[in-house]
Amino acid sequence: MLAEVAQRNGRTVRQVILNFLTRLPGVFTIPKAGQAGHTRENAGGSGWTLPAEDTAALDRAFPAPNRDVPLGML
Repeated sequence: MLAEVAQRNGRTVRQVILNFLTRLPGVFTIPKAGQAGHTRENAGGSGWTLPAEDTAALDRAFPAPNRDVPLGML
């Protein structure tokens, strides 16, 4: 699912994940980047909006928990 959405939007999977996770107010991520290229790639996760149909598909594939739970690392 992530690869399909990334390809449709001309982005990398990492960029789609970051964009999807930070689309709501008050949500932030701390992405790991060990190289300058990774930092540039991570920066490409912001400044654009996923189309509604892609957001809905990702919501179905990766539903948010309905209670507070520790989240794993991606």
